[in-house]
Amino acid sequence: MTAGPGREALRQAPAAPRWSVVAPQGAAGELAGAGGAEGWQLLLETARTVRRHGLGALWLLDRTDTTPRRAPEPVWEGWTALAGLAASVPGLELGLLSPAAPFRNAALLAKRAASADHICGGRLSLGLTAAAYGPEHHSTGAAPAAGEPPSGEGGAPEGGFPEGDSPEGGFFGDEGGHRAVGETAEALRALWGGRPVTLAGEHVRLAAAHCVPAPHQQPLPLILRLDAGEEGAGARRPADAAVRECTAVQWTGEARDIACAVEEFGRRRTALGADPGGVRHAWAAECRVFDSVLERDRWLCSPHEVHFWSHHPDLLARRSLYGTPDQIADRARSLLAAGVSEFVLWFRDYPRTTSLERLLTDIAPRIDTTAGPGAGTGGAEE
Repeated sequence: MTAGPGREALRQAPAAPRWSVVAPQGAAGELAGAGGAEGWQLLLETARTVRRHGLGALWLLDRTDTTPRRAPEPVWEGWTALAGLAASVPGLELGLLSPAAPFRNAALLAKRAASADHICGGRLSLGLTAAAYGPEHHSTGAAPAAGEPPSGEGGAPEGGFPEGDSPEGGFFGDEGGHRAVGETAEALRALWGGRPVTLAGEHVRLAAAHCVPAPHQQPLPLILRLDAGEEGAGARRPADAAVRECTAVQWTGEARDIACAVEEFGRRRTALGADPGGVRHAWAAECRVFDSVLERDRWLCSPHEVHFWSHHPDLLARRSLYGTPDQIADRARSLLAAGVSEFVLWFRDYPRTTSLERLLTDIAPRIDTTAGPGAGTGGAEE
């Protein structure tokens, strides 16, 4: 059992930003019409590209359905695909973003992560999100309506969801979801300690559960996915346990809000007696590289894009990394100045890998590795 890239490694990380990639798994419909062999080949090629450049990890999602609309299109199951990629691409860093309890059983999640960490040689990070994909969970019975008995892997809270915590619209509910993430984080850390664990929480209930073998890494990196919220309000939402136990945060949102969120998250860590410097801050977003500003703007305003994501083009652009190489480099520098040291990107032109290759080959090497708080912010809101 060896120490992986946990808290100590994060504190000693070099200034160069990391460029991690969300795999073309199909959850956003990018594999529509593809066959099984074709989809797996795309995953393999993407994994090999990420490994060849060596700038970050390949992330998968614990999803079984498409979003924002459910459709009978190919979606690769995250844990299965992760294990296959770990065996097929040695040395690849991997991450998986999972819902928390009650949609995923904490003991089974601990066992899956520990097993996968050994398969990939201690290169796994596990992400937790308070977001729950309501239509998907309803379709599998993991999120029954109030009063229905729970079923599926995790099940809903006994008696259904409390008022205000309905998964309608794709979310478990802000407060309920964050409480569940906190309980899940506590349960995972306890289970990975190798001893029997008994918990009687609101969302996690364990009776002498155990996880043996423990993960290869001690500690295994535990990542939070959070929306920064207006003026960083999102940093005040996670439960104390999640803030204390995490080793990194993947923020979504705009640069100015992320800067506030990073500061507020540091204050919360300090108040809890945890080292603010023991957490790496990342930006999770979509990316697409264009040859000209005109080409980007025409694409952003196309009816398909506006209808698909139901966002105004300007808002979508501010929360994403769309643009020419110069625009993307400027946005990246503004986010480094906001306190971000990693980018976690899903590419909008999947199943093609044009933008992925251009970003890793042509754009990432141009970013000033010394950029950080206080650096220039040109193009931050372009």
